[in-house]
Amino acid sequence: MKPFPVMGTTIPPERYRQLDLSAESTGDFINDPYYSMGEWIRKVDENGKYCAYGGYMEKRGIYTADHYVKNPSNVRNLHIGVDVWLPAGTPVFAPLDSRVHSYAYNDKPLDYGGTIILEHREGTLRFFSLYGHLSKDSIKGLKIGQFIARGTEFCQLGGKEENGGWYPHLHLQLIKNIGRFTGDYPGVVAEQNENIISNSPDPTFLVLPQNSPPGNL
Repeated sequence: MKPFPVMGTTIPPERYRQLDLSAESTGDFINDPYYSMGEWIRKVDENGKYCAYGGYMEKRGIYTADHYVKNPSNVRNLHIGVDVWLPAGTPVFAPLDSRVHSYAYNDKPLDYGGTIILEHREGTLRFFSLYGHLSKDSIKGLKIGQFIARGTEFCQLGGKEENGGWYPHLHLQLIKNIGRFTGDYPGVVAEQNENIISNSPDPTFLVLPQNSPPGNL
């Protein structure tokens, strides 16, 4: 089944513009990630004319906080999801028929904030999609196993005060095998963590459905 665009159909494909937040492009956002990231987003989206997205397998200099740097020889700076940068309150839609696998409010600084994981089944294929940096209200009333039909609005982007302290955006990630994780899954890892990297294929086709699904899903 062709996926429904996770940000809905009111944004045409030509309005999406890819954003580069790699360390080579931006350097280190040491002073204040929120405002520094906002400056980069505004450069790309031209005050809302475009929808900035990107970041899959991007090595970013922004991850300099203790939350990410616990072992200098094993620095977590590789982003393995796709980010979509839109205002707080923007609705998010289920790309495929889904069931709620789990959800949580991850409230640590620079964490996901509101987080929902959906389970998908396509024939014999079973996989998961994670939605992070959501509003706190997004997880209210959800039930494990709840069915959510393709194209249904099921959450909204959160503001800085509830999304982990980030400039408003969606973190979207595919997960082939969820293991024992519930309401959370690593979205930024060290380059050495090959198992988690290979377990998270490129989810861009859920943002821009004209893109082909990854061959390793």
